[in-house]
Amino acid sequence: MSISSVAPGPDAFDPLRDIRSLAARNPAPPPTPGQAAATIQALSKAEVAKDAAQARANPMFQAQDSRKTQARAKLQQIREWLKIVKKLYAQNPKGMAQAVAQVVKDLKAALKEYADAGGREMGMSDEAVTATLAPAAKPEDAEKARNAQTADAHTADGKTGEVDADQPKPEDAATGDQAAPARAPADAANLYGAVSDAVRKVIGEDGLEFLKEVREMAQDVKDLLASARIQAAAHRRDKSTDKAFEDADKAFKDLDDAMHDTERDIRQAAPDVGMRLSVTG
Repeated sequence: MSISSVAPGPDAFDPLRDIRSLAARNPAPPPTPGQAAATIQALSKAEVAKDAAQARANPMFQAQDSRKTQARAKLQQIREWLKIVKKLYAQNPKGMAQAVAQVVKDLKAALKEYADAGGREMGMSDEAVTATLAPAAKPEDAEKARNAQTADAHTADGKTGEVDADQPKPEDAATGDQAAPARAPADAANLYGAVSDAVRKVIGEDGLEFLKEVREMAQDVKDLLASARIQAAAHRRDKSTDKAFEDADKAFKDLDDAMHDTERDIRQAAPDVGMRLSVTG
């Protein structure tokens, strides 16, 4: 027995055809201006984040990142030493004050190392962003391009706003007809600024996080000193004990000043970083 295929008639059931027909009759509404703007903003943020991460991964930061790692290791060493100090000088207020003064000085040294490394990274950020983006994205280059285009528009053919068709287009100036489409100068400058700000924010937030760690450790050490001061008050005062507490107080003041100076520098270089911190709580 032979079976012959029969072409489906116009009324035959065809799910795909019915779906396409329904879609044609009920097309999806176009995005609203708000939706379109949100999509563009999301894409822009993603591009900035990607470029900022790439800039931050530049090898020029490696030396300073190593210094930061060493400073963090110093903090860990101080934490371990504090465990010993708490037991070793639990009943010795003068010894506790002397140990606290040295610990606070070590905290300040670690902070100075970390802050200096972060400051150098802030200084490198523009160079790293320039290396990541096209050279035309530099603000000064974008400004030159805008000025050149304005001058051409006002002078070509002696008519304001008209440009000679024979004049080369800005995107063709560097490589001729094979040049890839370039960003508008304003877009390039805006991207450069956004990526630069993002890189600085990452560095600044990293610095504030280290400040937070130092602040917390400083408060723990300050509590130890307060307990030792109470113990010392119960005994007859002597000059050497008073001197030990004076040295500890001075060390705390120096650390407090260093904390505030470091935070000020971070906020000046990256105004968008997190909440304000204080070593005194």
